[in-house]
Amino acid sequence: MKQFGLAVLIVMLITGCSLTREMPPAQSYHLDTATLKPLTAAYCSDRVLRIALIQAPEWMQGTDIYYTGEQNRMYRYTRARWEQTPVSAMQQISEKSVIDSGLFKAVVPYKSLAKNDWLLELRMETMVHHIDAERKGRTELMLYGVLIDQYSRRVIEKKPFRYIDERDTATVQSAVEAWSFETKAFQGDLVNWLKQACNAYPKPERSRVDLR
Repeated sequence: MKQFGLAVLIVMLITGCSLTREMPPAQSYHLDTATLKPLTAAYCSDRVLRIALIQAPEWMQGTDIYYTGEQNRMYRYTRARWEQTPVSAMQQISEKSVIDSGLFKAVVPYKSLAKNDWLLELRMETMVHHIDAERKGRTELMLYGVLIDQYSRRVIEKKPFRYIDERDTATVQSAVEAWSFETKAFQGDLVNWLKQACNAYPKPERSRVDLR
């Protein structure tokens, strides 16, 4: 009987291990983005823009997808993750959106050796999915942009970009769809903001730039 009981225990352990190994992997998600048409007018065709590395809280620098419940407690989805970190994704999305717009003579990455006229700094403030007591979802995406003149080191423009999407469902899939919708809105708003700055601040003569 002891041998029979031991055999049953071994079978159970083996079966349990097999079930654990056969669990499906975590689902990975990415943000869908918009395809922006190039602007027809030459707004900043005489200027080079450098885009700094996006800053963000530490919890947005990993691939976990977070949500909040009652009393604003934060949790993470255990069976879902990002294909790449939100910071990396937003860096690529921002750079590509500005490049595709054709606004500038050139758009260079932060570590480029090329000289630039303006510096764009972006900071991700939040990217969270809130689930209320009725199991309804609300996603929020917020970034903050600062445009700096490279020569005078002065802030030319600053702008918050905030987007909220409310849905009757509160799943990770609905949250990713909402964030994708908000990201597309950000792409257009970012380009329009930079276009307005180009119109408002013509390129000055280098000799007239106040370097104080």
